Amino acid sequence: MRAYDEAVRWLMDRPEQVEALRRHAADLERRAARQAGLTDSAPPQLLFDLRGTRAGSVSSAGVIRLNPVLLRENLLAFMTQTLPHEVAHWIVFRWRPRAAPHGPEWRQVMAWLGAPARRCHDFDVARAQVRTLRSHPYFCACRMHAVSAIRHRRMQNGTVYRCRTCEGALRPSADEG
Repeated sequence: MRAYDEAVRWLMDRPEQVEALRRHAADLERRAARQAGLTDSAPPQLLFDLRGTRAGSVSSAGVIRLNPVLLRENLLAFMTQTLPHEVAHWIVFRWRPRAAPHGPEWRQVMAWLGAPARRCHDFDVARAQVRTLRSHPYFCACRMHAVSAIRHRRMQNGTVYRCRTCEGALRPSADEG
């Protein structure tokens, strides 16, 4: 949480950097849209609110969410890899709506943008990781299930979850009971 808040503050103190990212995203979108034959240029909206280990994500509405912690620590890579990656998704959503997320169409757009067509980043995510929830062992007739802390609490309050294989109700282990 602290790293996230620090990164958001860092961004707020650098409006020129945020504006440069927005201009770069708009330029990438314009270039790729022209190559794809899209006449309705629509620069993506950038939000800096993504948490966890993902560097970026984009919605079909053209909203690109970026991870401020990873952005702060990998600014150049965001400009050359992450932003083109997400803009390419936005172009493919509009150009070939049924295309696979990292399929040939996406790879083609990445080539148009002159960026490596890599699915995943290799940033150090140690400071970006959010806490992990403890799992609890539950059993059905066929196997053991690792149940999240949230579901475990719901089950303690009466919610019943069933195994998708045997359809038996999940029961806590003797240690959890």
